[in-house]
Amino acid sequence: MRKAPTGQLLTRLLLGTLIPTVLALGTFGVLAHEVARRILDDELGRRLAMAAAGAAGMILPEQVTALADGDVASLTYANVRRKLDIARDRFDVRRVALVSRDLVARADTDGRIAIGAKAHELGADRLELGRAAAGQPAASPSFIGHDQRPYKRGYAAVGAPPQIAGYVVVEASADYFAPLGSFRRQLLLGGMVALAIVMAVTIVLARRISGPVVRLAVAAERIGRGDLDQPVLAAAKGEVGFLARTLDDMRAALKARDERLQMMLAGIAHEVRNPLGGLELYAGLLRDALSHQPERLEEVARIEREVQYLKVVTTEFLDYARRSPPVLSRVDVPELFLEIRELALGRGVVIEIDAQSGLFVRADPGQLRRAVLNLARNAVGAAARARPDGAGHVRLRAYRDGGSVRIEVEDNGAGVDPAMRDKIFAPFFTTREKGTGLGLAFVRDIVRDHGGEIHVDGAPGGGALFWFQIPGAVPAASAHHFPAGAT
Repeated sequence: MRKAPTGQLLTRLLLGTLIPTVLALGTFGVLAHEVARRILDDELGRRLAMAAAGAAGMILPEQVTALADGDVASLTYANVRRKLDIARDRFDVRRVALVSRDLVARADTDGRIAIGAKAHELGADRLELGRAAAGQPAASPSFIGHDQRPYKRGYAAVGAPPQIAGYVVVEASADYFAPLGSFRRQLLLGGMVALAIVMAVTIVLARRISGPVVRLAVAAERIGRGDLDQPVLAAAKGEVGFLARTLDDMRAALKARDERLQMMLAGIAHEVRNPLGGLELYAGLLRDALSHQPERLEEVARIEREVQYLKVVTTEFLDYARRSPPVLSRVDVPELFLEIRELALGRGVVIEIDAQSGLFVRADPGQLRRAVLNLARNAVGAAARARPDGAGHVRLRAYRDGGSVRIEVEDNGAGVDPAMRDKIFAPFFTTREKGTGLGLAFVRDIVRDHGGEIHVDGAPGGGALFWFQIPGAVPAASAHHFPAGAT
């Protein structure tokens, strides 16, 4: 019996909701972080460019030209340095430097570059220096300094293009990364909270959806097994409720049809059984009357065989129509096999029992006996037809399989055509010239009433292997092998 995929349905609903939610929140978070970073970076660049322009306006081109290597003690240098210090304090930046057009240092508030030395670190900002030389103050991209902190520079030209004397460099810490990191953490925290809320809402909605759907699946499987007595409750509303009501209508219709079919089968069997009794009686009288004509007795025997076949058919019809729910009790499987071997022996076929002593199941003794006996007799017939030389072999096997008992009936006959394996358990389907097609259908219904499912496979050495499992077995004792029996 298949289990309702409750977890699978809930998992699919969660994945179907959470994956788009995670993607949406992740995309929003990345975009929000990137937009905020660009805004802050552009704002800092604009401020540094304006600061560089303001500082450049305080310095004369002649002062840049007049400064030379070693002029640290000159009044010109002192005047330029004072102006750079004023600009640093006014614009609240980390460093203000003055370089010539060929990037030779002329003054530096931070003293990082010696006067007359080449400012190689500015060579990476050639594009921004070109904009500044064209009269447009510019800012460099953010970079990581020697102290592993982010910084940014602003550039402005001293003098009017194209005759510029040098550049003012304004450098400041890109301290906006600190609040940006806090903003990133807030985005992450908010996303996790939103994701948790979505997950909680999804679980609640998924259970409200999956619960009725799973109950419908269980009800549909129950109806498929032939249990038509228990109604399908339409606890939900909307489409699921409509589906439940429709399924219950189908169950009621199937139950009514099944009852009509059973009544018809029982009626036919009753109507046929009475004339059969008369035919059997008159056949016996005819045999007595023709006792002096031995050549006519074979004809009487043929009539009696046909009457017996019709009695078997009517009995099967009645049993199938009167099928009642199983009454469970404790059944000893090895003893059941021994009984079945005595009843099914014949036609030169060996029946071997392979079971565990003390192996019990909870089943209806009569119904389980009938199901296994039907399979055993079919197996004996198949083995006898395929092995007329007396090499026919049938094995009745039972063993524990988890919390269930697996019962197998194996023969070395011709086997079952794979194309027929899904059809042989249908009522009235038979491949024999004389047969009702109810035997295996009855076996299937008995096994289903016990919570199992009948299967047929190919036997390892050829032939057929019919098997089913009955849940709720009592733990078995030690293994025991019974000797084979044959006629």
